[in-house]
Amino acid sequence: MSSKLRHIGAFAPATRSGATRGGGLSARAELDERLDLGGGRHVELADVLGRGAFATVHRGLLCSAYGVQRPVVVKLFSAVSSDEAEQVLASVVQTVRRMACVEHPNVTRVYECGEWRGRPFVVSELVSGVSLRRLQEAFASKQRRLPLDLALFIAAEVAEGLAGARVARDHEGVQLGIVHHALSAREVLLSWRGEVKVSDFETSVARAATSSIRSLRGVATCATTMAPEVASGAYADARSDVFSFGVLLRELFVGPRFPASITGSEAIRLAREGYVQPITFQPHLPASLDRVMSRALELDPEARFPNACALAVELRRIVLAMGVGDGRFFLRSALEHEWSQYAEEITAPRA
Repeated sequence: MSSKLRHIGAFAPATRSGATRGGGLSARAELDERLDLGGGRHVELADVLGRGAFATVHRGLLCSAYGVQRPVVVKLFSAVSSDEAEQVLASVVQTVRRMACVEHPNVTRVYECGEWRGRPFVVSELVSGVSLRRLQEAFASKQRRLPLDLALFIAAEVAEGLAGARVARDHEGVQLGIVHHALSAREVLLSWRGEVKVSDFETSVARAATSSIRSLRGVATCATTMAPEVASGAYADARSDVFSFGVLLRELFVGPRFPASITGSEAIRLAREGYVQPITFQPHLPASLDRVMSRALELDPEARFPNACALAVELRRIVLAMGVGDGRFFLRSALEHEWSQYAEEITAPRA
């Protein structure tokens, strides 16, 4: 695969954008380090894919003691104060132990974690493609929306990923009940092959172990899809994920939840109120899809779908009723149309 190909990995949403900084992979890694994993295993850091308030994301190479190598994404958390370091590391380790049990085609794999100079890091699957946010922006720049069948395919795949994480079991057979905590279009990754994968599960739990997440800036960055009870300080549960998914549905089929011009403090206030701006046009959606979206966005958590599993079942019924089949071909076509200079390197026949 050519080095020109952009890679958006499992934790790329920390950059809050779907693109590699600098427009490609030319940026040099900020560290020339090997992160030791013990037992002769290590991770070699490569290019910086992005930087955010809480972490830096690198492309890397996971290497075994016997020379087996796997391209990966490495999320290196920002430095924290010494009195917070132990708590943050414990939170990251707990999250990775849980996520390592999830094997689902619509969820990015999490492989390893560790610590480098007091900074926790997570090693996860590298997905070659773009985020759903990038695809939405590409269509919006041409004053277009995603076609209904393509958007419905993506939504159903996301719901399946959320459901798959929820029903995952550990090595003792105990259901983990994993919820995402911070779902948005940035955490939905679309591969050049037409795959849809949800990333960054429970990363907000690790962030919450630091005082910085309690800042106005930290909360405002994820207020757009935040359930009202979470914005008001309650702990996120499966129904909170359902609300965030409802916001994602609205963005796909109707438009953004909040006006584009609001400030961070206004976004937090509106999130606490459960505000969703009124629809100013007739989107002509199937009645069944409109009902699913409305129920997911209920202010009262008790009135929503109880979890992503129930939501996924309803969406699959709609997909079947509308005759939407395997949408991977259509997703590949959409990505190739927008980013042909990258996607063609995968679709071209081998020499």
